[in-house]
Formats: sequence, structure tokens, C-alpha cells
Amino acid sequence: MAGDGITVDVESLSRQLAIQQEDVAATEQHRITVSMHRVSRVPGHLRASNPDAYTPGLVAIGPLHARDAERRLRPGNRLKMAYLNTLISRGHPDSSTHLAVIQGYVRLVAAREREARAMYTVDDVDDIPADDFIQMLVLDGCFILEHLVNFSTGREEPTLHAIPFGPAQLSVDLIPFFVLADLIGGTRLPEFDTTGYDPPLLLLKLVLYYLAGEKGRDMMTDALPQAGDVCHILHLLYTVVTSARTRWGPPPRIQDTRVMKLPWEGAQLLLSLPLLLMAPLLYLTLPDECKWSARYGLVSVPSASDMKWLGVRLKKARGGGGKQASDSIVSVLGPVPLAVKVDHHGVLRLPQLKVEFRTVPLLLNLIVFEHSLEQRAGDVLAYTWLMAKIIPSAEDAAVLVAAEVVRGGAVGNESNADVVRFFRQVSAAWEGVVELEVSYLRETLQWLQKRTQHPLFAKRVADVQRYYIAVPWRLVVAIVTIITTVASILQTLPSFKKH
Repeated sequence: MAGDGITVDVESLSRQLAIQQEDVAATEQHRITVSMHRVSRVPGHLRASNPDAYTPGLVAIGPLHARDAERRLRPGNRLKMAYLNTLISRGHPDSSTHLAVIQGYVRLVAAREREARAMYTVDDVDDIPADDFIQMLVLDGCFILEHLVNFSTGREEPTLHAIPFGPAQLSVDLIPFFVLADLIGGTRLPEFDTTGYDPPLLLLKLVLYYLAGEKGRDMMTDALPQAGDVCHILHLLYTVVTSARTRWGPPPRIQDTRVMKLPWEGAQLLLSLPLLLMAPLLYLTLPDECKWSARYGLVSVPSASDMKWLGVRLKKARGGGGKQASDSIVSVLGPVPLAVKVDHHGVLRLPQLKVEFRTVPLLLNLIVFEHSLEQRAGDVLAYTWLMAKIIPSAEDAAVLVAAEVVRGGAVGNESNADVVRFFRQVSAAWEGVVELEVSYLRETLQWLQKRTQHPLFAKRVADVQRYYIAVPWRLVVAIVTIITTVASILQTLPSFKKH
């Protein structure tokens, strides 16, 4: 139709646009179905506060750091190639068959490229060509599988052990779990032929063992998703961490039985009776800045040291039987992660936390995952916020260290000040966001509020104990002052009566 002034092939251009819009519509439909667990970048304000927790040190997984991997992480890319060769060689020693295996990998991933792209935000993957995207998923997926197999069989990996690479690193950049499931389905692993597991179940077992040791490997319960329902490794890690506490209860122990508790409480009452009687007088001599209202205002969560003066005992939550791999990532959160509960005897039990190089990235990435789910009362965030309130000072950290609730890792031997800094660092970006009243810590928070608000005398006794008992010479000076004042009054009283 030259007479209309049209200079393009309308039919060809229309067909091209129709194909493009169909592709976009199909991709967006996939994105809608996976929007709850999509892989996205960490919010900028969080990355700025702790960039090392979200930056890969040797190996980048997935497209979010793909450009960085081309330059700074080039040695990691060579390591991926070596791992690809090792993984294929496990079931195919003859190198002449390796090309056919790789072709199988590429076909598997290419068949689900659109689904895989839908797991990421548009800005992160739309400019990556299909060939590069598929090759990246094949290479990264095979690297993860080989690393999981090495970990399961106890093989040392000196290159990776040179840096703190682990599940916390895998949760920085992720690839879809179904890509790993398809790749392991196309891989022959003679080491696991006798297990009888189908490939998706074997993958789940390998990842769970990697995350939580032997306990994780045996955690095939209704509380965990099936392999087909897992979106990525961080999703599974979050489920492992948050599901443990729901099946835990404080175990009965001999020293906590009622028969032993009554004599102990009676002895404590007798020892504290003199202080209770003198508390009203001593409270009058307290500096205003040392009183409860000045330290807390309207905040009703007492610190660990104040809990001690209020008579709240702190103990670590003890796990049940079974073995726990000491170097598994979940082990830094204790035998029962996030298990915060008040037992029948008024003892506040807290999970044992190991403060080491893996702990900050682990907690931060779990919190970011909760943020992606738009959970304002997520379990990990609620726990971290509560611990930050309990440990505002080195004195409070010392109380939890003595109770074995917090311990230093094998690397660094964190001091009490470092523990305080750690919790401030983790919780700072989320101050004012968490809603404890609707979290799993609601009952614990209500119990603490009752202990601090009723009766008011308990706060005053706690203030007196904190100020005078913690520094004995103050108590001596106060007692001498009170005795001198009373003696002076008694001496002047007869002369006053005469007049």
C-alpha cells in the first residue's frame, strides 16, 4: 500500500509484536504464580548497613551478581567449570560421553527457561540473552550439586574453605529449586545408588544435611515442604529454622521439679528479706537516672541484667536426642532455633546462639526473605528484635553468656561488646517495623510485661539491687548513712521532747 505513505511491512511487524506480547504475557503469568518466593535483590538500605553479608566472596550463584562474576569472581568461574567436570565424571568416567551429558543438561534447563526467568525481577534478567541465561543456570546448578555431594561424602574442598562459603552464601544469590531437581535427575551419582531415593528426594536430603546436619537430613515431616514445593534453598532454610520451634517444649529436669523448687525459693526469700525491708529507704537515695522509668520509658521488655534482679531466670533451650553436625549452618542457632518459651516454673528459655562469621549473614538473609513475604511479624525478625532489647549493654551480654544462651564461635571469640554490636547491627534496619504483639513471641512478651508492671514494688527492688548489690560499696555507704541518720534522729528526739 505505497499510496498510503507506509514504509514498513505491516504484516511482518504485527506478527513480530504479537509474538513478543505473547512471550511477555506468558512470562508475567509465571511471575504471578511465583511472586511469593521470587528471588530479588536485597533492599538498598539493608545492603548499605552490612554490604559484606550480601556480597559473594569467591563464587556468585544466579544472575544478580553475574556481571561481577565476569571480573572480580573470575577464579570462582574457573572453579565452577572444574566442578562441572567432576560431577559428570562421577557417573561417566569416559570423557567422550561428557558432551552428551552436557547437552542433556542444556535441554533440561532450556525447556524451563521461561519459568526460571519468572523467578527473578524483570530488571535483573531481561537483558541476559537466552544462551547466557541457560548456560549460567547449568553451570551454577551443577556447581551446587557437586558441592552438596562433596559435603555429604565428607570430601574437603580447600578452595572453598579458604573463605566462609556456605548456605548463608548460597542464600545471597539463588537459582530455582526445580532447576536443581531437573539437573540431579539427569546426573548419575553412583555414591547414592543404594539409598533408593528418587532424584528430587535425594536433592532434598542433600540440602537438608547441608543446612542442619543429620537432624536436617532426617527432618522429612509434614512441617517441611516437598521438593516440588520448594522455591529455592533460602526458602527451605527458612522452613527448617522456623519449623523446629513449633515441635519443641521445655523438657522436665530434676532441678526444675516442684519438690526441689520450693526449698530453693524459700532460701532465696530468707536471704533477700533484709534487702526487701530496706528497699523503700534505699530507693529514696537512688539517682533519678538509675530508676526504671528513666532507663526504659514506655518500653516494657527488660534487659537481661534487669531480668536477673526481677527474679526471672534465663536458661538455654535444650534440644532432644539425636546428633547435630557441629559445623552445619543451622547449628549456630542452637539445637532448637528460635525456641523462646517460658516454662511452668517461670524460667525464660532462649535458643543458644553462636556468634560467628556465619551468624550475621544467616539471620539477615532470613529476615530479608521474611521481608519479601511481607511478614511484619516474621519469626526470625521477632526473635532478633527481642534479643536486641534484652542485650543493650555488655553487662547484659555477660548474663546471657553465663547462662550459655550466647556463645562465641570457633573463629574470633567474640567479646561481650561484640555481642551487643552484633544484635544492634542485625536489628537496626528493622527498628519500628516488627510487631511482636502478633508474632509467636506474643505470650512471652505479655508474661514479661506482667513481671515488670505488677507489682510496682518489683521494679523498685530491681532498681535497688542493680544500683547497690552490683556495686557493694554503695550499699555499705547507704547503710552507714541510714544508720547515722536514724541515730542522729534518736539522739535529738529526747531533747525535742523536753522542749
